[in-house]
This record gives sequence, structure tokens and C-alpha cells, in this order.
Amino acid sequence: MSQNVTRYESDRLSALAGYGVRKRSLQLVFFDGQVPDEKTAVQRGVKEQTLDALSHVTDVAAESGVEADDLMRTTVYLTEMERQPEVQSAYDEFFDDRRPTMTVVGVEALPNDAAVQIEATGVDR
Repeated sequence: MSQNVTRYESDRLSALAGYGVRKRSLQLVFFDGQVPDEKTAVQRGVKEQTLDALSHVTDVAAESGVEADDLMRTTVYLTEMERQPEVQSAYDEFFDDRRPTMTVVGVEALPNDAAVQIEATGVDR
């Protein structure tokens, strides 16, 4: 998965900032959208595709030193909005106690004919 791009947001203060800011040693890490494998996308339902995409998200996060517990937010792109309960079920199964926030966005189509694509934001501590 070395072709994935990870983006970092600097926690340095801007010279133009007019507000008081508490400096912390945390850095946001942004992960590109992940889709299920092509075989999973073609042969499996939305829940299985979501589990596969989440697995890819956590793999990419781990490559950057971000653990699953440090994923703070995800955006789920879904081709069939009425299937959102299956996405929720997959999230409940994949994440134990602490899951990231989730925003679901309806789209017309995704790569690999997938029904689900997930991008994430994490915190590098």
C-alpha cells in the first residue's frame, strides 16, 4: 500500500494568528479514501465491503504509526443511502468500544464498482 498518500497538518502557530492557542504535541493525519478489494466489491454486500474498507483504512493508518483508537473521524461514501444500517452494523462490529465519528455521503459511483469508500482523519500522538 505504499502508493497511498498521507497528509499531515502542522501544529505550528501562524505568524498572523490573532488568537491564543494552546500548543499540544498532536498532529492530524489525513488518509485517502479506501475501497474494498475488487473481488469483495463485486461479490459481497455493503457490510462486508465496509469491513474490508475499514481494514484497509487501519492498515494505511498503521503504516503511518496511527492506531485504530487514534482515528478520530471518517467519511463514508455510499452508493445506496438506504444501506446505511449495514454500514453502521459494520462499524459496530469493527470498532470495539471507541469508534471514530462518521459522516455518510451519497454518491453515484465509486472505483472498482464498490458500494463503499472510506476516508479517515487520525491523530499522531
